[in-house]
Amino acid sequence: MAFGFFKKNETADLIFHNAHIFTQDPELPWADAVACRGEKIMGAGNLEGMEALIDKHTQVIDLEGKYLFPGFIDVHRSPVLKVFDGKFLDLSECTSMEEILDAVADWAEDNPDDEIVFGYGYRDDLMPDDDAAAEVVSADDEVLGSASAALLSQACEDRPVLLLCQNCIDCWTNLAADEIIMAAAEEEVVETITVSYILNLLIPFDFEEVENDVKQEIEALSDSGFTTTLNLGTPDYFENLYQDSLIGLYNEGEIRQRFFGSYYMNRPLMPQPLVHRLMNRRTNCLELNGLLNAETLYINLDNETSPVPFSQDALNTIVSEVSDKSFGIFIEAIGRSDLIMAYDALEHVREKGYRNTFVIASDYALTQEELFERSASATACKTWGTNLLSDRSIYGEISSAQGVIDQLTTEAAKIIGMQNSLGSIQSGKLADFVIFDENPLDCEVMLIPRLHASMTVLNGEIVYDSNAENDMEFYNLMMSQQF
Repeated sequence: MAFGFFKKNETADLIFHNAHIFTQDPELPWADAVACRGEKIMGAGNLEGMEALIDKHTQVIDLEGKYLFPGFIDVHRSPVLKVFDGKFLDLSECTSMEEILDAVADWAEDNPDDEIVFGYGYRDDLMPDDDAAAEVVSADDEVLGSASAALLSQACEDRPVLLLCQNCIDCWTNLAADEIIMAAAEEEVVETITVSYILNLLIPFDFEEVENDVKQEIEALSDSGFTTTLNLGTPDYFENLYQDSLIGLYNEGEIRQRFFGSYYMNRPLMPQPLVHRLMNRRTNCLELNGLLNAETLYINLDNETSPVPFSQDALNTIVSEVSDKSFGIFIEAIGRSDLIMAYDALEHVREKGYRNTFVIASDYALTQEELFERSASATACKTWGTNLLSDRSIYGEISSAQGVIDQLTTEAAKIIGMQNSLGSIQSGKLADFVIFDENPLDCEVMLIPRLHASMTVLNGEIVYDSNAENDMEFYNLMMSQQF
């Protein structure tokens, strides 16, 4: 048991004991007790060796033989997309302009109470320019705005329609939306109308409803043992709304996980403006005690279907500029040729001397010969392709419970660049734990996601206690029945 990270006269704020503690520390795989001071772990071992750490202020908790693990880290799905799933028109499967218009018309009919029809995910080659739209708009229609807006109005004209492109840079609005946008811009003397301005003006979501759903999502994550999540593959707009809810919960003392956001990109962008956006995102998270983070660029690399494919030079330039500011890179390589391009970009970054986190996610793998040709390949965090709405995206890929726990702790910590702070129970690391009544290592692989945590600890504080949650639910139920 090592306590050298702290001064000898320091005592613990919190000690868990009488537990089966799986540390993920090769030098001490199992322990009986773990001591914490503030946000950090002081050490793990036996309670008998911790007497000097205990004073009248130390909270000593008997876990009565329960199983304590490093807090689980979810890096294979999107908690943000989970919250917004079903709240907007998903256009990602549309393959033509006609399909988009039909989908808008159907959604508008099925959701008559929506004040704004909001859709996301159409391919940027499917929105017609005004010349193409003018050929489709009926000659009998009196077009008072752009032809593309008039065309979208044919699908829904009685209320504003706002469609956000898959690239998160472009959007498509109808005439009703344009009327609101132009009036507001004129009143506010806005010379340049950006997508961000439009999204902040035509707010398609009820913020209170979103905040309630975020709260339910983080409670569900706690119940499954997660103390950290990485968000992938969602527009900046969705992630910002989710983060705003987290900030509100943080101020109320109800935040239960660390959140690692990522900036989504699916086509090459100018490197300098991209770095500027990333730096702004990082700055906005500085004052939240490490609970809110924006350190990752997520690149969806799918050159076969992308209307604006990446060249190797463009990808190399982007990842180099981003790496220069120490941001992590997460490349989702959809095809095998995309995978090769991702590894070549890694090679380029490492040749320049950058040692930032570089994750390559794909359902494909390079051959041994291809890996041998790329000396930097061993420095990549290689993982499976993500499934943004699946709770079980990794479980079908791993044959042992130990392998699953590794992916949820030590391997996941590497993916978010936090291997020196999270993923194992060792002196000096952050005190994030999950506690179960039964041992996850004894479970069948596919049953691990069905386990319910007894307790989770974040930064050395108990943030979830299933017994307390159940007592509160019972109390609320009884109170509701009295009325």
